[in-house]
Amino acid sequence: MREWVLIALIMAIVVGSLGITIYNPSSQLVYSIDENGLRRFLESQYVSSIGLLRASTTTYPDNVTIYIANDNVLATRALAVLGSPLASKVLTVLNNNFSGGWNGKIDVLLGRDIPDKFYSSYDQLIKEVDGYRIVWEKLNYSSPITNWYSYADLLVYYALDKLLRGSRSEAEQSFLNLTKMWDGYGFRDIVVNKTGVYAVYKCALFIYLYKALECAGSKIVNNYHYIYEKCLKIISEAQDLKHGGVHTDYRFVDGEIVIEGDMNTETTSIVVLALYSNYPKIIGEQAGPSV
Repeated sequence: MREWVLIALIMAIVVGSLGITIYNPSSQLVYSIDENGLRRFLESQYVSSIGLLRASTTTYPDNVTIYIANDNVLATRALAVLGSPLASKVLTVLNNNFSGGWNGKIDVLLGRDIPDKFYSSYDQLIKEVDGYRIVWEKLNYSSPITNWYSYADLLVYYALDKLLRGSRSEAEQSFLNLTKMWDGYGFRDIVVNKTGVYAVYKCALFIYLYKALECAGSKIVNNYHYIYEKCLKIISEAQDLKHGGVHTDYRFVDGEIVIEGDMNTETTSIVVLALYSNYPKIIGEQAGPSV
């Protein structure tokens, strides 16, 4: 299939509402997220000589590392949602050189089936060029993750995969397990218990799954809108006011969000897909009618 046809299909699938001020009449809360800033940041990560985006801005070695997956697989769709002409360029490189760049995990965010089991990942160094390391995160099929239910992100991926297979009930149970991790500040999974640091992208994933279940006709999500609102607040505070990208991490100190970590291509892309794209709707409708 020609590349321009692929891009046309992506644009037809994922383009949702652009520009976002999130407002909830019941709570009178308003969270401002700069859509133009998100696009500006992702475009600034583009390395023209390679045709792909680097992972971060200042933190070594990610500032000189280009990840095929997860970063560029997600970023090309995020760029398409934001109307950036770079989307077609990145997709062409992924398709021509890396068979699309899929890795069997984050694929589910883009409506693709993933394996029934979760596996740990490893980074395959593809090559070094122009001072950058090109790396492909892949699954280590000899190392299954037996306690996958202890990770907030994997609970989301599991639930989305169940929706793709038409099982809303299993997706809802995974969603409920995810809400049990919420401690008022973020999703306290096995990673947070070890490090004390929360990941912003897990807030975006919660919003993504919430919207997918809502489109599947689920009513249980209505009981957890307070988590949805808090996730929006965290994302809005994690967006860099100057550069537009979304920082990776945060802590809660004396009741206040303290943003940490570099601005990151993967995190920013997941935020874009969760807030702007139609992917949650498309996945949700696999298991039920849109509401």
